Amino acid sequence: MSVSPVVVVSLPAGTAADGENLRPAEAIPERVPSAESAAAKSARSSAAAVEDEVKVQWETPGEIAVYQFLDQNGAVVLQVPPQQWINLAQQISQELAQEAAAKPETKLSAPGTRS
Repeated sequence: MSVSPVVVVSLPAGTAADGENLRPAEAIPERVPSAESAAAKSARSSAAAVEDEVKVQWETPGEIAVYQFLDQNGAVVLQVPPQQWINLAQQISQELAQEAAAKPETKLSAPGTRS
């Protein structure tokens, strides 16, 4: 995470905002690199050296895109959507297919006509 310096806008002395007098803006010292920011930079550079892999698969039903984020060892760190969601979608598709197969085919007729 990167933190940017704050932008300070100073108004001329004697101006008011919302009817209140403002005190003059105080000088803000320039941003000085600290030990914390140096540690963050070294962590970022070491993180950049570690390359994880992203694997994309297409799962049925409906060809759902599944993104798997793998670490260097090939272990799945994160999967989007989760496997439980994929299982649920497959189960729903199977149940709908069974319902559709169990229903007898009905012939549609025009409104107001007898079949």
